[in-house]
Amino acid sequence: MVERTNGSPWFFILGVALVVIGLAGPLLVDALTDETQWLVRGAGVLVAIGGAVLIGFGVRRRQGR
Repeated sequence: MVERTNGSPWFFILGVALVVIGLAGPLLVDALTDETQWLVRGAGVLVAIGGAVLIGFGVRRRQGR
């Protein structure tokens, strides 16, 4: 049997950090280069989705599922 815990706050901290980096990073790159970098934006979206998954995983562990 797997012991259920209250979850780790690191899932939330890392998840929020990844969402912020994934959304703000491409905007910063666009502002610095004065053109739209679609590859960077796509990577940023994937990073933000990964952060959202970590937040969801942390929420699920806190609920004991």
